[in-house]
Amino acid sequence: MRLLSDPGFGEEFDTVVDEITDEYLSHELPDEERERVQQYFLNSTERQSKLEFAAELLRRAQAERKPEEQAARPSLMEQIVAFWKRPSFALTVATLVIIAGIVYLVVWRDNSTNYLALNLAISTADRANGATPAAVKLPPNTGLKVTLTIPESARGAKDYVAKLAGGSALKTDQRSEQTITVIVPAGSLTPGNYAIQLFKVKADDTTERIPGSYFFAVE
Repeated sequence: MRLLSDPGFGEEFDTVVDEITDEYLSHELPDEERERVQQYFLNSTERQSKLEFAAELLRRAQAERKPEEQAARPSLMEQIVAFWKRPSFALTVATLVIIAGIVYLVVWRDNSTNYLALNLAISTADRANGATPAAVKLPPNTGLKVTLTIPESARGAKDYVAKLAGGSALKTDQRSEQTITVIVPAGSLTPGNYAIQLFKVKADDTTERIPGSYFFAVE
């Protein structure tokens, strides 16, 4: 009777019906109240129609929101570009590029070194009174691969070590019973006279200087 006689009460009643319908669609009602809505509230054909209409409006609203959300989400390429633009990442990449460049240059320079072959026999004379040393002209960034003939009296040793006079040991490239080939780096050679000394390694791993030297000159 009040619904028929009190317009204000009718509006309030309609508002409550709409709220219950919305809460039912959005699954906000507790299980017990949801069950009561299904048993009593939705018995009315009008409320069932209202529920279907509200559900359809909700589906359309969700369908319209999805394209907007997808458009707002950056693409994979945009995400990658944004990641590359991060200052910390850009600095890390730049550092790695610089390090890689330095390593490449060092390796390239080392691998690009040329070597000139030189064969030498030992001489027991000193530099002042000996025969004229073998002379070589070295292009830029060129080292020497010197093959030293081992004296017959010193052959058969466990191993051999060659050194530039007054310098450190030279790297052995290859060895046979009669010869040993050593590498003289380009950085160790400037114009002047040089002497290579040869040592034999005994069975007890001690070394003994082989008398004489191998002389050459860089022009």
